[in-house]
Amino acid sequence: MYGPLQRFNKGGQLRAELDLEDDLTVRDVLMSLGMDMDEPWNAGLDGRLAGPSDKLSDGSLLIVFSPVEGG
Repeated sequence: MYGPLQRFNKGGQLRAELDLEDDLTVRDVLMSLGMDMDEPWNAGLDGRLAGPSDKLSDGSLLIVFSPVEGG
């Protein structure tokens, strides 16, 4: 998790390694960390843009960051 969203990660850490159940979605993981789902966010899952209903698999890399603006 990056930027202001980092506060939702355990202890404000930049990175966390989690053992998760099968078939969890991006939304499930973010909610398990206590993230407010009304907060604007973007996510990358295994190198591609991810939405809330995308499913994670064993070894997935999820990157969560605030919306980016500018040019």
